[in-house]
Amino acid sequence: MPETTAPAAAFVPKQRTSEAVHREHIDAMIDLHPGGLTWRRTFPGTPEQIPAARHFIRYLLADSPCQDDAEHIVAELAANAVQHTSSGSLGGTFIVEITRTTATVTVAVYDCGWGGVPRFGVACSATAECSRGLAVVAALADLVGYEGDDETGHRVWATIRAHRGP
Repeated sequence: MPETTAPAAAFVPKQRTSEAVHREHIDAMIDLHPGGLTWRRTFPGTPEQIPAARHFIRYLLADSPCQDDAEHIVAELAANAVQHTSSGSLGGTFIVEITRTTATVTVAVYDCGWGGVPRFGVACSATAECSRGLAVVAALADLVGYEGDDETGHRVWATIRAHRGP
């Protein structure tokens, strides 16, 4: 039997590209789920996985005006998990969670514990080369916080209003 080959794209049905997805349709789908929609993904605890966490956020917020801010936030929180907790140890992991409602987007990173406790609101020098990540997160987000402990790990989160005014 002869083999036939073709580019994989030849087997993908053509998508309708002439019609934009309307914001009210997206909001209606989100409103179907009390508390919004939540996605989680576990990543190996290595620095090389931080861009993958950003891509995960970018994909889920492709239509959102807060996509860029959420990407920066997840990069900072994931980097902190890998650098400052046992998530960055051999076999460690971190989890990225995104919860989307019509009003807000919450980005959270879960670490494996045994590291520093996040300190939001600590003043840092404008010329500092490190220790500015949480200050950046706090500046981009409308609300920030954390919960957990060294034994069970931490959930560090930031909430952004989904529809920001001019």
